[in-house]
Amino acid sequence: MSGESFSQRVQHLHDSWNERRQMKGIASAHDFDSQFQLLTTLRGWAEEAVEEVQGVYGETVHISLGPAPTRDPCGPSFSAFLGDSFTLAFALTERRRMGGSRWFIAVSVGSSGTGGGVVAAGPERRNGQWTRARLEDLLLSVLGAYERSLSDTDVSVGGKQLRARGAQSANATAHVDSHAEVCPTTRAPA
Repeated sequence: MSGESFSQRVQHLHDSWNERRQMKGIASAHDFDSQFQLLTTLRGWAEEAVEEVQGVYGETVHISLGPAPTRDPCGPSFSAFLGDSFTLAFALTERRRMGGSRWFIAVSVGSSGTGGGVVAAGPERRNGQWTRARLEDLLLSVLGAYERSLSDTDVSVGGKQLRARGAQSANATAHVDSHAEVCPTTRAPA
């Protein structure tokens, strides 16, 4: 059993459907203002999720959230940072087509160190509606990658030492700057 009372589960169901109905209007519109409002909402949810992660992990993991999105010339964005190795970035991007442009939120996951890089994590066209649960699932997947990285071993130094996957060696690259990665590519291909 889940441990939640029936009334808590009913309340959760009610709240999630209310949230979905409220989001449908702005999520289905692809003009700049609607998508900027959606990005700002996602940032608020991310802030709450980061606080919950901090409540569970305490000082054992450093998780932080970058500044709120602004109407930046490179495209509005925000990022969540997990330790020194993982970044979850959300950016408002434009797709130009004949007859106008459409705006949408692109998501990428970045990791630093050997084998690191930036990988697109969205949007998924089939399942495009943003919900709090969808944002939390993205954050959980990055948190899962972080947890897995703590179990990876580095046997190259003769012994079995725990080392985070992508942990920086003396000649490794610096922390992923997600805004620098996202900014040059804010315009998606048509």
